[in-house]
Amino acid sequence: MSSGPFDPHASAVWPWLVGLVLVGLSLSPMLRPLGYDSFPFSSFPMFAHGRKDAVTNVHRAVAVGPDGAKVSLPPRALGSDEVLQADVTLRHAIRRGKKASAALCRTVARRIAGDPAHADAVAVELLTERHDALAYFAGDTTPLAPPKRQARCKIAR
Repeated sequence: MSSGPFDPHASAVWPWLVGLVLVGLSLSPMLRPLGYDSFPFSSFPMFAHGRKDAVTNVHRAVAVGPDGAKVSLPPRALGSDEVLQADVTLRHAIRRGKKASAALCRTVARRIAGDPAHADAVAVELLTERHDALAYFAGDTTPLAPPKRQARCKIAR
């Protein structure tokens, strides 16, 4: 019998040993203090901390019809086909204040002016709504308070 690295009995131990070490490393974040974070074995503290509530602000760009009805605009109206990029564009404009919000509103209005899907729209509004996220995803999409208008601009045709 060989006792070197090519011993068939010894080679069967290595996969088990490697597997146990990987399982141990994967479980190791459970043994660390709360909030400790280290690549590549993270405890994901950004998701593990408690929140006082599930209230969040949601920003929307809407087309306003002649009767006042509001229809959410798609991400491309904000300059991107990507939902998260459009959201960042909207958030940044709102955070920068009234001038930036008004400028984005005018840009969106110009974009949708020739869009047949919004042919009856008379204005664009940028809104901020407060929602209980848990209730929202359970089906209650009613904002906690009336939406706050950040900007409004007419659509020139």
